Amino acid sequence: MGGEVFVLGILALFTWLIPFFGLPIPIIGLVWGIIILRRRPAKKGLPIAGVVLSSIGLFLSVSYSVISIISSPDDLFSSNNPPGGGGPPASTGPVDWKADGKIEIGEYEGSLVVGANFQVYWKTDTQFIYMAISAPTTGWIGIGFIDSLRSGPMDMIAGYGGAGVAAGNVYDMWSNSHYPNWSVISDPDTGGQMSLLERAALEEIPAASDESESPPYTVLEFRRRFTTGDAFDLPLLSGPNLFVWAYGNNEDVRATPTYRGYGVLELP
Repeated sequence: MGGEVFVLGILALFTWLIPFFGLPIPIIGLVWGIIILRRRPAKKGLPIAGVVLSSIGLFLSVSYSVISIISSPDDLFSSNNPPGGGGPPASTGPVDWKADGKIEIGEYEGSLVVGANFQVYWKTDTQFIYMAISAPTTGWIGIGFIDSLRSGPMDMIAGYGGAGVAAGNVYDMWSNSHYPNWSVISDPDTGGQMSLLERAALEEIPAASDESESPPYTVLEFRRRFTTGDAFDLPLLSGPNLFVWAYGNNEDVRATPTYRGYGVLELP
């Protein structure tokens, strides 16, 4: 039986790279080895080696799991990250907000980059939230607010840009479900209202550079109330707000997204 403990110890050294799922093997090896040492103290060689290896594997597995959570919390909500970057720079310093499809440095108070280079920007006052989303595509992009990760409705803002600023390409939409798939329809078509008080969409194609290559990207900007009073809008609350991010490779906002994932928007 000491041989089995030794084998578990060796396996523990190779499974620690799997966060959480790598924990059971070193734990089993450690407990089993201790039991054998207590029952058969004369046979110490392989059990002791197995206990030592399992202890090392357990330490590495726990450390790696903790580091995985602390160092990259956004990755828990992201999926299918493509290569490349693009998008506006990070925001610092106060600048007046404008719905023009251009994210200026200092225009927003907070920013967040989730999976697939999807970027979220926001600022708030006592009544309104001002937001921008950006993604490396010339197709549609969208953000949908939800109450739960696995079920329930979705309040989505989606649209696509063009060569000039186009307010009409940003839509206030609703879906009765967001998981595993969704079927969105505009709020006015469901009997609701357009709750975006200001909105804009713009497609940007960065100039070619010898030093770097940035892909084209699309930006949506909008302003809405925290609570709109529309039955087809979800209220945005102080604290964490769950959202779905998504974008596609064409201008059909009802099409299946090429990339999608989840994120958390922390509002003051």
